[in-house]
Amino acid sequence: MPYILNTKEDVKEMLRAIGASSLEELYSLLPSKVKLDVPLNLPTSKSEQEVKRIVKELSEKNNPIEKYNSFLGAGCYDHYIPAALPFILSRSQFLTAYTPYQAECSQGILQAIYEYQSFLCLLTDMDVSNASLLDGASALSEAVLMSLRITKRKKVLLVGAIHPEYKETLYTYLSGFDFIIQEVEPGDDGLVDKEAVKRAIDDDTASCLFSSPNFFGLVEDVNELSVIAKSRGSLSIMLTNPLSLAVFKEPGSLGVDIVCGDGQPLGGGLNFGGPSFGFLTVKKDYLRQMPGRVVGKTKDREGNEAYCLTLQAREQHIRREKATSNICSNQSLNAIAAAIYLSLIGRDGLKDLALYSLSNTQYLYQRLKEVRGVRIPYSPCVFNEFVWETEDAPRIIEELYKKNIIAGYYIGVKLDQYKNSILSCCTEKKSKEEIDSFVNTLAEILHG
Repeated sequence: MPYILNTKEDVKEMLRAIGASSLEELYSLLPSKVKLDVPLNLPTSKSEQEVKRIVKELSEKNNPIEKYNSFLGAGCYDHYIPAALPFILSRSQFLTAYTPYQAECSQGILQAIYEYQSFLCLLTDMDVSNASLLDGASALSEAVLMSLRITKRKKVLLVGAIHPEYKETLYTYLSGFDFIIQEVEPGDDGLVDKEAVKRAIDDDTASCLFSSPNFFGLVEDVNELSVIAKSRGSLSIMLTNPLSLAVFKEPGSLGVDIVCGDGQPLGGGLNFGGPSFGFLTVKKDYLRQMPGRVVGKTKDREGNEAYCLTLQAREQHIRREKATSNICSNQSLNAIAAAIYLSLIGRDGLKDLALYSLSNTQYLYQRLKEVRGVRIPYSPCVFNEFVWETEDAPRIIEELYKKNIIAGYYIGVKLDQYKNSILSCCTEKKSKEEIDSFVNTLAEILHG
């Protein structure tokens, strides 16, 4: 499709047709924070060579993450990506946005997606995985919609510390429906207040949604939360970091009904926050209510293995009112990247990698406890990130940034009650020297 610039006359005609007097009026509903309030100051009438030079100069103003000693996590994690992964993924057979509807000409991609689904089922101990979703937040929202369809109930419980941006997405998804979202705040220990959940859950509760590791990095009592949900006929939905499942017990074996999350830790780069993919795995009883696509394996007439899309409950394939979702875009290329990553790392390698991240996190946890002026409010039973507190946290973050250290995610941006709280993350890429440098620099800033 060629790019054809609209002329001023074209713009006027389109505005007239929709009843808008100007572009400003057309975009008036957009929040001011997403509108460009300064001119781009881009030159006009340049050749291709000149444009490439200008773009290169602009790109050099970026600060690459490698320049910083970063402890930022909160949903997007800096893991090592094997050199073979981008090479394999860039093969023309994979590198396409095309969805493989025609099985007769898409066996390779279908098999790769099938392998991805198999890996996710093994990690979560669930029966079925779809072929991926847009991201972790949309996967969580689709899981909730699933629970509402399955149970025919009206209420959803969000319990404990769940990523605030994921919650915002869920509220957006459900804003057009007559459903109730009830939040149960975490207890003083940062974990789900199970007694509060027991009081909140009732016979109209479709699902109990929790995160483990939760937003604070803490590991929840998954089995007990599943039991509480089942006591009132509700479904349990677990949001998780898939890498954590290499060392913690699989949610399927703990009674969880639906497992979802973001697949970025499985071979995904940081890339300014994306793209990634959402994963969703369920028990087979709920297969028909799962959004998106499912690739299945069968045999053709000659007895050869063959792959096809066995479930396509989308509005493009069936009557819109019967579709499980109208916006469940998948991310096949990123899902295939995860399959390649898991194939390259292997079972033992994935476990070692997760344990290395866990070990680094524990080392940082213990080192920060030694710093005067730092308080760690929660248990060390965390995966690869945890919360710590200090007075005037925004200033401390800024001072560390000046020294090329990114302390972590400032929780006060989203949660007012955590104005002095920082969420710091360690992955297997962190060295002892980098962690020590962070802690020692922090101590110097706090005490001169």
